[in-house]
Amino acid sequence: MKRLLQLSILILSILFIFSCGGDDGHGPTNPNNNDEPTTGAVEVTTSSTGDDIDGDGYTVSAGGTSKSVSSSGTVILAGLSEGDVNTELSGMAGNCAVKNGSNSQTVTITAGDTTSTSFDVECQAAADGKIAFTSDRDGDQEVFLMNTDGSTPTKQTDNTAADFAGPISPNGTKIAFVSNRGGSTTHLYVMDADGSNVQQLTAAGAKVSLLGGASSWSPDGSSLAFVDERSGNLEIYTIGADGSGEQRLTNNSAGDESPHWSPDGSKIVYASKTDGDFEIYSMNPDGSDHQQITSDTDYNATPRWSPDGSTIAFTSDRSGNLEIHTMNADGNDVQQLTNDPASDGLPSWSPDGSELAFYSTRDGNYEVYKTNADGSDTSVKLTDHSAADNTPYWSPVE
Repeated sequence: MKRLLQLSILILSILFIFSCGGDDGHGPTNPNNNDEPTTGAVEVTTSSTGDDIDGDGYTVSAGGTSKSVSSSGTVILAGLSEGDVNTELSGMAGNCAVKNGSNSQTVTITAGDTTSTSFDVECQAAADGKIAFTSDRDGDQEVFLMNTDGSTPTKQTDNTAADFAGPISPNGTKIAFVSNRGGSTTHLYVMDADGSNVQQLTAAGAKVSLLGGASSWSPDGSSLAFVDERSGNLEIYTIGADGSGEQRLTNNSAGDESPHWSPDGSKIVYASKTDGDFEIYSMNPDGSDHQQITSDTDYNATPRWSPDGSTIAFTSDRSGNLEIHTMNADGNDVQQLTNDPASDGLPSWSPDGSELAFYSTRDGNYEVYKTNADGSDTSVKLTDHSAADNTPYWSPVE
C-alpha cells in the first residue's frame, strides 16, 4: 500500500510539471497574460460635403498603418499599440479641406478595444479642366470659363464695368481678375471659381494694369504678383491672397510687366524694357537678384513657366510677327510653336505641359486657340465669336 501511495504521488508530480510547461523555457510562464489582448484599433469615419467632392477618396494613417477610405465612408485600422496615436487624413484634392482646419487627430488606443474618430471634409467648387478668358460678347468685358475643348463658355462676372480675366489659383478654387468696377481706377480682385464671393485685394491708390498677363499666383496660393502703374510706369508688386502684405518688387524708369511665378516658388519671370526693348528677366520673389534671360533686338514678352519648371513659353516677334515660342529656363534652345501671319500671344500651359492656350487674330478678330507644346503646330480654335475673346488662362487643375 505504501509503495502504491508513493507511485501515485510520483505520477501526480510529473503531471503537474507537464501542466506548467516544464522548466525548459519553451512554454508560457503566465498563461493568463498570454490570453490578454495587447493591441487595439481605431475606426475612422469620413464625411464630405460641398462641390466637386473628391471621387478618389482619401487615405487614413495611424501607427504606421494606412488604408483607403471613400469620401464618405468608414475604415478600421487594427493592430495599434496602446497609448496616444496620431491619426491623419491625406490624399485630399486641393479644393477640399477638413472643416476644423486640421487633418490630424490624436486618439487613445486601448488594448482589446476600438476607438472611434471622424473627419468632416468640405470641398469648394473648382475650375478644374477649364480655361478662363476675357470676352466682350455681352457688350462689355467679362470673365468667362470654358472647357478645354472650347465648349460651354460660361460667364463668371456680370458687371457694367470692365472685368479682365486673370489666372486660376493652384487649387482651382479662385480666379483673379482686374476691374474698374471700383470707379475711376482699376484694382486686383479674386472670386470663387463659381463667380461668387468677389474680394478686392488692392487698396486706394492702386492702378492695376489691364494688360494681359498682369498677374500670377504663387505656387502655394498664398500670394499674387501683379502689375501696377500708380508710380507713372509699369511696376511689379506682390500681395497676399487676403489683400495683406503688399510689396513693390521693381523700381526703375523702364516698364516691367507680365510676372509669372516658377512652380517651385523660387523665381518670378517677367518682361522689361530695361535695356531699351522688351526682354525676359527673372528675379527672386522679394525683388532681388534680377537676371536677364533673353538679349536681342526683338520683342520678347509674356513669359510663362511650364508646369515642371524646365521651359518658358513666351511671345516674340523674332520671326517678323508675334508668335508663341518656348525656351529652356536659361534662355537656350528657342523653339517657335506657332506660324501664322496674324498675331499670336499670351501663352498659358495645360496642367500636364503638353499644350498651350493663346490668343490669335488669325480670323480677323481676337479668338482663343490651343496648340501642342512639342512644336507640332496643330492649332485648334476654341472660341468662335464676332466679339473679342482673349487673355486665356488654363486652370492648373485637370
